[in-house]
Amino acid sequence: MTTPMDTSDGALFAGRYRIIRRLGQGGMARVFLAQDESLHREVAIKVLADRHSDDPHFIERFQREARAAARLNHPNIVQVYDQSQGGMSFIVQEYVEGETLKDLIRRESPLDPRRAITIALQILAALRVAHQQGVVHRDVKPQNILMQPDGKVKVADFGIASAGGDTEMTEAGSIVGTAQYLAPEQARGLTVGPPADLYALGIVLYEMLSGRVPFEGESAVNVAMRHVQEAPQPLTDRNPLVPVALESVVMRALAKDPRQRYQSADEMGIELDRVRQGLPISDETAVIGAATLAMTRPAASETMVAPPLPPREPAPPRNGNGNGGGNPNRKRLWILLIVLGVVIVAAAGAFALTRGGSGGGSTSATTSTSSALVEIPDVVGQAQADATAVLKAAGLAVLITKQASTDVPAGQVIAMRPNAGGRVPTGTTIELQVSTGPNLVAVPSVQGSAVGDASAQLQALGLIVTTVDDSSDTVAQGNVISQAPSAGVEVKPGSTVTLTVSTGKQAGTVPNITKMDINNAQNALIAAGLTLGSQTEANDAAPVGQVISQDPAAGTSVAAGAAVNVVVSKGPATIAVPSVINQARGTAEATLTSAGFSPNTVEQATGDPAQDGIVISQDPAGSSQRPQGSTVTIIVGRYTGSTT
Repeated sequence: MTTPMDTSDGALFAGRYRIIRRLGQGGMARVFLAQDESLHREVAIKVLADRHSDDPHFIERFQREARAAARLNHPNIVQVYDQSQGGMSFIVQEYVEGETLKDLIRRESPLDPRRAITIALQILAALRVAHQQGVVHRDVKPQNILMQPDGKVKVADFGIASAGGDTEMTEAGSIVGTAQYLAPEQARGLTVGPPADLYALGIVLYEMLSGRVPFEGESAVNVAMRHVQEAPQPLTDRNPLVPVALESVVMRALAKDPRQRYQSADEMGIELDRVRQGLPISDETAVIGAATLAMTRPAASETMVAPPLPPREPAPPRNGNGNGGGNPNRKRLWILLIVLGVVIVAAAGAFALTRGGSGGGSTSATTSTSSALVEIPDVVGQAQADATAVLKAAGLAVLITKQASTDVPAGQVIAMRPNAGGRVPTGTTIELQVSTGPNLVAVPSVQGSAVGDASAQLQALGLIVTTVDDSSDTVAQGNVISQAPSAGVEVKPGSTVTLTVSTGKQAGTVPNITKMDINNAQNALIAAGLTLGSQTEANDAAPVGQVISQDPAAGTSVAAGAAVNVVVSKGPATIAVPSVINQARGTAEATLTSAGFSPNTVEQATGDPAQDGIVISQDPAGSSQRPQGSTVTIIVGRYTGSTT
């Protein structure tokens, strides 16, 4: 015999969930696969570990997870179905078949950049919904990212999430979270917001692309302090196949100051989507990413990687008074380029002096330095082929990046770095930003529009439209819930825009609630995402308060939130018992039967011949109220002769 909270295989847990097997165990909870006997679906049950069952801190943390996750409804978030209301603490949630992102990284890292971006964009979609609801996850890590066989990603474990007015939590004086993925402000115990989750996602991206986290150590405290005090090793040092633009996005996500990071999941998602399409990233990301790289690369011997070039600007008037205020990000960019140039020149000088010193004299040193450096020719405005030829003739390597431009013809050089006129070592790579022409279009906002109208609007701009279906409680069926890329993003004609189209409220299956007490029936409907509708009382042999019928019937598919109407028993109807005293036996029995009662005849000896075969008495008495079908006992006289 099992107890209500038995978690052994085959046990009925909490009176509803049939345990199939244990899935795993972490530091806080045990997880079991179970069958929901009411809704006939597999679920995962997280049960608070025994050692924490009497700790109010861990119980609060566990309940926090259920509250936080229950507020969120999104295809990329693990759905919570039920939680304990007392006694053993547990959470019942969606069972996701597959593996964790950590398992995938261990087996296949480093991941292809496009695959890593696709995974990150799905995580960002989940974080976007959470952040809009005021929920900060605070424990984003590969172990909490579930990978389904079809490639769909689901974010789980909001166990230390901060939601709305909830009090910030620490554990025995330590910081909540996992050390390898902590944002600096989180490691210092400060209040955190969405940028902390985006920092953690930056660590996850770094790990997907390199197979390692940027900060490791002998203890959690040591790792946490490295987040606060040290810059990460450049991603391209660990995996040279990572595009520089993607490295810049990751490095901006890992900025120490949360104000320099992306401030929203949408902002980071737009940058990742641009990298995926081969489009340039923003100046701000380039500046912050390059500044992080400049902090991490040794100045004397390694190649400096500067940010992507800003768009070409008109030349100032010859009188020098036309500069204006300018873009502050561009000013920061050029300041950074100057600093990087100084570092490069200083490194080259130090290298030359070192070689000269080993050769013996100052004249030799001067000759060595002069022969190692070449002047960078100015090729801005030239055709790509001509510019490439000029630079290669000067002994320099060339890297081509593309940039749309409304005022520079396609194929011409918009800008270059390092700038023309400087002196660099032979073989240095010069990046040329080459115009692709004015061929970008801004994606319009079609969110909320009918899918037909939205598709026509996008196709008129030369964009390809794909659609995916999803349920929505707020967007009408056939209208657009969301779009990717987001409105305002500039893309090439022929790019694909994916529209998520509403299928209406999520369909659910009506559970069987007949023969349930009305309170239990209402709980079963809530668990199925439905509501209790009208309640009609009717006389019935069933106990008072029990559901005797329902509409719609069990097994019917209905929209989420639909009402189920019930008829509830108010007990059997009562009728008056007819009086049959002094009637003949046969007549009395017929009278009672026709009135809906069951006669029970008992004979009693009598010395009065007039009472032979006549009803002498009855129980219950005539005119009393009894439920239809009740038994009425009648006493019938049987004459036995005179008595003395």
